[in-house]
Amino acid sequence: MSHLARHLQQAFRESCPTGWTCESEVGVVSKEIAEWLGYAPQADIVLSQAKSGKRIWIELEISRADPVANHAKFATAHLVSPMPPSDAFVSMVSRHVSRGRGNLAAHTVGLMRAVGIRAFQTPLFPEIDGPTVKLLNHMPMESLRAEALPNHREIDRAVSVATSLGAACGQDIHFVANPIEVAFNIYRWNTEMADPENREIWRRRPVRYFVHDPRTGTFAPSKFAAYLLLPQSRPASVTPYSLTGMSVKAYTAIDQDHPLFDGNRAWRHLHHRLGMDMHPLSELTPETRTTFSRWADGHTNVVAIDNKGPVILSPKPWQ
Repeated sequence: MSHLARHLQQAFRESCPTGWTCESEVGVVSKEIAEWLGYAPQADIVLSQAKSGKRIWIELEISRADPVANHAKFATAHLVSPMPPSDAFVSMVSRHVSRGRGNLAAHTVGLMRAVGIRAFQTPLFPEIDGPTVKLLNHMPMESLRAEALPNHREIDRAVSVATSLGAACGQDIHFVANPIEVAFNIYRWNTEMADPENREIWRRRPVRYFVHDPRTGTFAPSKFAAYLLLPQSRPASVTPYSLTGMSVKAYTAIDQDHPLFDGNRAWRHLHHRLGMDMHPLSELTPETRTTFSRWADGHTNVVAIDNKGPVILSPKPWQ
């Protein structure tokens, strides 16, 4: 195991949230089932909440090794020894993992949900670029402790994405766990706004905070893109939207008094937990300002830009 992974295991134990216990290197299945499978999947960290019995099985993906292997181990083990519905799998992936492998693992989360696992993939140290993660990973343990890494943020992120914010439309509401899920929500919002029925449902809403997908040059309200819907007790169907489950009809059907309609809560999660860059549009490049203006001109019937001026959240470059 890498130095950084061992450091995080120790840090999680030392900073375990109140009401939780923390263990390292915990087996997912019994020894008998592991023998039958021919491999013994285990989690780097398991957080257990005494009051509810909920467990969060955390895998730390730090290097450029293929992270999807752990997703597959958990999913196949679940087929013969199902995880309780209250449990959650969380893969935490650093920017040292190559973009393609990280994306494959993030999409595999959708398959895990389809077989009934409450699964999430979220960034590990999103503010630290790949080369720096590599350097940290080769430091002695004593040096890592001296670095004063923001370990508490990693614990907060793992617990936050794995914890339901409430229920709506017969489903559990969660924060999105990674920028890929944000991009899916941006795509879906823009696709569904092409339907006159959805435009009528959405109506013209004031928006200040927008999320940006640089690959497609599209934007969406951050309050829509920051959330996902997961079935409460049944496997999700495998659809192009399995990663988020959010839709315009579902979003507008949620009680307007629900906490997710606090726009500050949405952008704070995207910025502080997922590490998305956030700047007023006026501070961005002329190219981005032009792209946003063109996009906004095409959505004047559904978006009223706040008179304070738009603020744009964008994913950090992945290395």
